[in-house]
Amino acid sequence: MIELLPTTIFLCDFDGTITSVGLSDFLYRTFAACGMKYSDLWAAGKISTREEIESSFKTITATREEMEAALATIQIDPCFPAFHQFCREKGYPVAILSDGLDWAINFVLGQGGVSGLPIFSNQIRFTENSFEFEFPYYDSSTPLYGICKRKVVEQFKEDGNHVVLVGDGRTDFDAAGEADYVIASNELLAYCREKSIPHLPYNNFCEITDQLRRLAS
Repeated sequence: MIELLPTTIFLCDFDGTITSVGLSDFLYRTFAACGMKYSDLWAAGKISTREEIESSFKTITATREEMEAALATIQIDPCFPAFHQFCREKGYPVAILSDGLDWAINFVLGQGGVSGLPIFSNQIRFTENSFEFEFPYYDSSTPLYGICKRKVVEQFKEDGNHVVLVGDGRTDFDAAGEADYVIASNELLAYCREKSIPHLPYNNFCEITDQLRRLAS
């Protein structure tokens, strides 16, 4: 059973969790000459997130403004703002934990009316004629991912937080084993069931918020 403690923090995956669309894949399909080539290799476990991102963006000639115009068509879960507002009212911090790109996440959140959330993810920098990437949360223990979500969860726990992870996919697996509780869907839900990790299934953030309201009442 999920517990709401004064130290509770929610760490939320983004692609497939707050959106139904993977932002990087969307950009590759829309703008990359290589299409999904490197994303498919990543999905097969043959290359790392870093290799996927850098190789795919080398084939993109679109400007930041052109990509943002396309990203503006992507909607977040319409229930997420209410979830965020509930957490703000109750004093539970919310942060994004994603193997995607900070700029795209921040842009799509802003389009959905959500701002100011801490984002732990890979980073893109726009230069005059190219893109530069940084992977500040990379760890060699998870070499295929740009961010080691487990390490971020561990740090929050070391700082005295009660960590609730919200996610859907395999980039969340290691973090799920470290979190105090997991709210899961899709691949992550199957993983939690297989590993007997305490969890709550969900379909959307309305269900999550309703459950939290019942717990807080």
